Amino acid sequence: MKFRYCLTCIFVLVICLFENFDLLAQGGPRGGQMPTTGRVYGKIKAAETNESLEFVVLQIFEAGLDASSRKLLGGGLTASNGDFSIDQVPLDKPLEMHTNLVGFEVSITPFKLVPGKTEKDLGNILLIANTILNEIKIDGSDPSYRIEFDKRVFDLEKNPISTGGTAEDVLRNIPAVSVDVDGNVSVRNTSPQIFVDGRPTTLTIDQIPADAIQKVEVITNPSSKYDASGGGGIINIVMKHNRGKGYNGSLRAGMDARPRINIGGDISLRQGKFNIFGNANYHQRKSISEGYTLRTSYTTDPSTYLDQDQNQINKGYFLNSRAGFDYFVDNRNTLTLSGSLTRGQFNPIDEIEARTDTLTNDAVTPFSTYNRLSETNRTFQNGGVSLLYKHLFKKEGTELTADLNANAIQSWFNGDYANVYDDSYSVVQRQTGGAKQKLITSQSDFTTLINDKTKLEAGIRGNIRFFSTSYINYIQNQTSGEYESIEQLLLDYEFVDQVYAGYVNYSKNLTKWKLQGGLRLESSNYQGEIKDTNLTFENVYPISLFPSLYITRVISEKQDVQLAMSRKINRPSFMQLVPFTDYSDSLNVSRGNPGLKPEFTHLVELSYQYSINKKNTFIATTFGRYITDLTVRNQLVEFSEVLQDEIVVNSYDNASSSLAYGLEFVSRNSITKWLDLTTNINLYHSEIDGQNISKELTNSIDSWWVKTNALVKLPYQMTFQALFDYSSKRSLEIGSSERGGGMGGGGGGGGMGGGGWGGSSNTVQGYVLPTYGLDLSLKKEFGKTRSFVATLSIQDVLRSRITYTHSETPLFIQDTYRRRDWQLWRLNLSWKFGKVDTSLFKRRNIRQSEGGMEG
Repeated sequence: MKFRYCLTCIFVLVICLFENFDLLAQGGPRGGQMPTTGRVYGKIKAAETNESLEFVVLQIFEAGLDASSRKLLGGGLTASNGDFSIDQVPLDKPLEMHTNLVGFEVSITPFKLVPGKTEKDLGNILLIANTILNEIKIDGSDPSYRIEFDKRVFDLEKNPISTGGTAEDVLRNIPAVSVDVDGNVSVRNTSPQIFVDGRPTTLTIDQIPADAIQKVEVITNPSSKYDASGGGGIINIVMKHNRGKGYNGSLRAGMDARPRINIGGDISLRQGKFNIFGNANYHQRKSISEGYTLRTSYTTDPSTYLDQDQNQINKGYFLNSRAGFDYFVDNRNTLTLSGSLTRGQFNPIDEIEARTDTLTNDAVTPFSTYNRLSETNRTFQNGGVSLLYKHLFKKEGTELTADLNANAIQSWFNGDYANVYDDSYSVVQRQTGGAKQKLITSQSDFTTLINDKTKLEAGIRGNIRFFSTSYINYIQNQTSGEYESIEQLLLDYEFVDQVYAGYVNYSKNLTKWKLQGGLRLESSNYQGEIKDTNLTFENVYPISLFPSLYITRVISEKQDVQLAMSRKINRPSFMQLVPFTDYSDSLNVSRGNPGLKPEFTHLVELSYQYSINKKNTFIATTFGRYITDLTVRNQLVEFSEVLQDEIVVNSYDNASSSLAYGLEFVSRNSITKWLDLTTNINLYHSEIDGQNISKELTNSIDSWWVKTNALVKLPYQMTFQALFDYSSKRSLEIGSSERGGGMGGGGGGGGMGGGGWGGSSNTVQGYVLPTYGLDLSLKKEFGKTRSFVATLSIQDVLRSRITYTHSETPLFIQDTYRRRDWQLWRLNLSWKFGKVDTSLFKRRNIRQSEGGMEG
């Protein structure tokens, strides 16, 4: 943001210079007129080397105003010897001069010119080099969590507790965001879309290393500028992007209690017209989980009772790398080309012990046992390339961006399942297969300032996804030992998914009001085919309109109230549509429903923000969400030709509607100079109406949860962090879910039917019992520049982050228990390095994106 702001100022300065030239041509003040402007001058030097600094951007503003209300009154650039001179500076006003130079901290110099003393020497202004990027200073001056116009921003550098982990650990720390033991993300009890650098990602959150993340943006009510998909909002993960002059980078290494290692590094070099960057991260994983299931089934006579224990050890790794370059054609045109590669492999070993009995004292009915040992291998690879072009027009605030992104993703799966019945009869099954996906996305955005108070934005976007998957299931012949394929379980499926969209946004900033209205048009087409059959599927969603509206009332410099409204859509996912029966879990046989309709979501929220000062902020939000045709789980009983028995099949259906509303409070307070506290409280009510499916399918529940994050600044450059969260009894998740959109990611999914693809986890009758957890970390910085950092963290200290789920239908009552990776500690070391050498670089300030949603 700073880069773009500086370049905007340069354009304004150029205009000012032409205006000043015209004034000089007309001559000075006439007769006895008193001058109304003056001049300031001086020299800019580097504090550490005393060298003169060239091309420092100088901006003059009226003192005491915040960034949103101040206007540029003058400015200039320093010469090769560091000298500067700025004319036409207003008199009789308290002013301040801001300096901006990449690689140095911003300096603010206050001054005032008065009649009779219209020239002032500001002397030698010394700039402090910021050679160590993203230095952590927990002093309350730069909040780690802040609210902007349409989003909330979480600064990862100020929260060391997730160091050495993945994006899953990062999101667990963010107010208003919840992550369960399986890595499923929810915002206000609804699944959001996961973006990386402003675009939908094909990675799962456990494939993104935390050390490569700069910040996270949470958009609870996205405007029409963003995809209409997802009624749960957007979580945008912004990766580290550095384009500072000179060279800089970091090296990282760590180990956890398992023990598993992680190493990584990044580097960038900017010289002349080029900025070259690259990063790589290697993470080993060993995840341990345990759980049990108790189920009473009413599908047989007599009814049966099942007691099942499950233990899993999942070992593996993932490698994430990215490299590219920026080419600064000139001050108005920039090209960026980058490529990325993510590869991983996971080998979960899963052991299930099940005991089944009837709910009767009849001794004739036998007691049965079932043990299954599964050893699987999942490998995935994701390669992508991205081309970005940015053009800045002469008119201030006017720019055009265009980008093209292509990804090729593959996953391979094979697994052996040894099943032993009643300690005597055994069956060995095998599954092999994989999936391929190609994703092409193109987008172009145009922004212009109609005047200093009015902005217009417009853009178009196209997205095409080609997907194919094939899985073959085998059973071992007891006599020959050979594996024979099960034709009924063959899956060979492909589909093409296309989404096209366009949007327009109009913004108006008045003295006390800020308005933004927008409209998005989207059209999509889904075509699928099960090969070797005559089954084809097509879902065409014609052009739909998705309006959005933001109205902000500025009460004072410190207070404002905002109303936000929008309309969204959730289209059914692949596994929710394909009518393939998945037998990988005998307790949860599942099948898609090709007749599913999309969900339409109407969002509204009213927020109040009170910024007492830079160190203390309070945000209160009331929100509501109404969904039509909500996708829910639905159970049916049928006879299986494969299992030669009656089974319960979990499928999907559209419930009439759901309604959710609640209150959310976020408070950030610097209690003392050494204590920074962020507290989040969420009060929530949800209800689902599924009476169109069955008269008994309704659910309503009230819930609440709280999250507290404390940062304590200790002596000797040490920082202690504690994160505590508690969630009351709550309903099961509302809204369709695809975990990160990945393919066969960090050991999730798989099994008989290809897995890895999520779906709605809604059941109309069900709830989750209360849960809580505590995470701790301690960080130590070394040296004057604090370039070397050691961090020790431990998650789920109390061994209490356990998920107990109860679900109930006319066919069965089920209770499950799950927990994963409790009391896991990590030790991580990092070293940051860099050097700014302005003599090598003669470019003026280039407006750059920081990688956020606007980029």
